[in-house]
Amino acid sequence: MKYEDSDILAFISDKSKPTSAPEKDAGSEEIAGSKESPENEAKGPENKYLEKDLLTEASGPDSLPAFEEFSVPSAEAPMEDDPQNSFFPDGSSISRLSGKDELPFEAFDDYDIGTSGVTPSLDEAFGIVTTGIEPLEITPSGATIAGYIASARRSEIRLGTYVVVPYEGGEKLFARVGKLQYRQEFAVDDATEIHSRRMLNARASPMNEADYKFLACLDPLCILYRKKAESALTRRMADRIPRPNTPILPVTDRLEVQTGLNIPEEGVFLGHLSVGGELVKTHSEPETVAYYLRNDYLLGDPLIFRHMLICGSTGTGKTFLSKNILRQFMTEDNRYRLRNSPDKAQKNPCLVIMDPQDEYSQLFEDNETLTEEDKFRFESENVTYGRIQSTKAFVAKVEGQKYPGDRSRAEQVEFTIPFSLVEYNSWLIAAAGMSELQHIGLEVLLGDFFKSSVPHTYLNFISHIENEGTRSDYVDSGKLHESSYDGIVRRVKSRFFSKVFDQDATPITEILDKIFKPGQVSVFPTEYISSPRIRDLIVLTIMSLIVDNKLSTSGVEAIKETPIILALDEAHRYLSSANGEHSRLIISRFADAARQGRKEALGLFLITQDPQDIDDTVFKQVNTKLILNLNNDAAISALKVPKEYERRIPYLKKGQMIIHSPDNSDIVEILGLSNCVVRHR
Repeated sequence: MKYEDSDILAFISDKSKPTSAPEKDAGSEEIAGSKESPENEAKGPENKYLEKDLLTEASGPDSLPAFEEFSVPSAEAPMEDDPQNSFFPDGSSISRLSGKDELPFEAFDDYDIGTSGVTPSLDEAFGIVTTGIEPLEITPSGATIAGYIASARRSEIRLGTYVVVPYEGGEKLFARVGKLQYRQEFAVDDATEIHSRRMLNARASPMNEADYKFLACLDPLCILYRKKAESALTRRMADRIPRPNTPILPVTDRLEVQTGLNIPEEGVFLGHLSVGGELVKTHSEPETVAYYLRNDYLLGDPLIFRHMLICGSTGTGKTFLSKNILRQFMTEDNRYRLRNSPDKAQKNPCLVIMDPQDEYSQLFEDNETLTEEDKFRFESENVTYGRIQSTKAFVAKVEGQKYPGDRSRAEQVEFTIPFSLVEYNSWLIAAAGMSELQHIGLEVLLGDFFKSSVPHTYLNFISHIENEGTRSDYVDSGKLHESSYDGIVRRVKSRFFSKVFDQDATPITEILDKIFKPGQVSVFPTEYISSPRIRDLIVLTIMSLIVDNKLSTSGVEAIKETPIILALDEAHRYLSSANGEHSRLIISRFADAARQGRKEALGLFLITQDPQDIDDTVFKQVNTKLILNLNNDAAISALKVPKEYERRIPYLKKGQMIIHSPDNSDIVEILGLSNCVVRHR
């Protein structure tokens, strides 16, 4: 039969006024003699006569209730708003379908109303669960649940749309649309030259979408239920199959969405749930669904200490997003406890940012473009906005380089890196190409140098190893091979080292208590430095200070006793896959730090456009991944997200992202804020 704007055959019960056979024959002849439409032509003469025969047979005295044709309004002429205007009203019969066309038949009580056991709201329903194509099926490994989508709602359905299917007893199946398809409603071959020309003819009537079945295949996510009427909404695995003809409804309750996707109701705000780049909206207030990252100790340590990764191609908004997220961690009431602290005190975190573009010092500034409406919306969803007054820029003094400091009004503190830090971190001056034997020899030279009584500066170390007497002592005695010794001297004797170590400024080791303070944002800009090697040296020095003191039982108290979030932009530069002794030593230290971050209150916040370059031992420790647009196949594969999400990553728009955080929620798509909560220029 046809739907929407076509004629349908309606049942007439025995209680209706009987219709004589001649009247039915006349009606049938009128149908047969009506003007042929493209759809009727496609049926062919056999189908028309068959239809006529069926109508005639239905008029017999022992037949089923007779059929009669009634006109149904098309999708372009919607039914009037009427509380009785539904397929399943509370009464025993359907009063009317539109303001003009009364339906003169009564519903079958045991069939029309009692099929699903639930009372659907067809004003909102997308369609119904159907067995018309494939049987309904649910197994431990998956499910086959198809739904017929009504013509009027087809434009609202897309891949990833969240829906609920009610069960009797108040439970609901929470599902995601996983496949969409059209199927022919009638036995018409629309893959012919005649048909295509008819459809392309400008004078022809447009294609009637109701001539096709539009099906949505549902992927069950969970079942929502309450143990008691007053108990909290909870979820369990999808272990029940919905009944045929049960309505498929949009999700209109924000709590159902959050529970269905296992999203915390509070925590650190990351963005709003979306599907295909459009916000998911509910009947709740506010109507959007906020996505929060778990930030309490109810289920273990806060997830920031299991590390986060933001990845996306250049220009996709990584810095914008990072500012908005990092600002949420720096609220007055956000505190973390330290396991090894004798008083178990809870402290605000210290946010340390390695800033290669000199953009994060703007955390000190308000975003003057925010409107009162923006602020009201932020407050309604617990989004923190506004500047962080404790932001400071710590600037490494480098010979021949000057930091302009014109991006913000944050306080600037100049420092230098003392060569004494190399004593326990020989890899700071070990070149990337240094062999294992050369690295062992370097540690021997450094160990003996730091035992000497001369001032432990870089220039004194170079003078020491260039001395012929020192060389003869190591080479002639067999401590070091001649080629290894000469190779070490060539690699550590570099002009750029002398520009960094022991400059005329306060050594960083003397201001650690000013850098690592609870509630402070300490930004280390490096954009003003022209040499990439010097930039790397400064960043690795700060990273080593944090890691060494966090992992050491006798670390500096300012670092050891402060929760630290280390935001590392261009993380692939410093945590790349080990391809030499130098890289291997760096990675091993930071892999240890990543593994012990939960215990030591150290969280890594990694930002990169090349996630495939981050060493696997570190990458495996990252629990939460925020994935923006990426076009690099190797980068997408490295993220190890389900295939259906991999295919979507190259099409993500600016601000649109996929979140993969197994300990926080199901994998979902969200939209970040359209405005920055602090200044962003």
